[in-house]
Amino acid sequence: MFDKGNLKYFLIWPISFLMTIFFKLFGHFYSDVLLINNYLVLLLVFGPALLVTIILVLNKIRNS
Repeated sequence: MFDKGNLKYFLIWPISFLMTIFFKLFGHFYSDVLLINNYLVLLLVFGPALLVTIILVLNKIRNS
């Protein structure tokens, strides 16, 4: 049903989901330590896109 070469991309969403749960629990238990600033917001917004871009670029370089 799925192409075996593209199965590694299905690992991205569980990793993102687990990271979200971790940060949610960390923020709940240590709310006084976790300070939301602009850099943290930028990391949370653009971090997953940067991760996908790095994976695609490395895959393209490796297959070339």
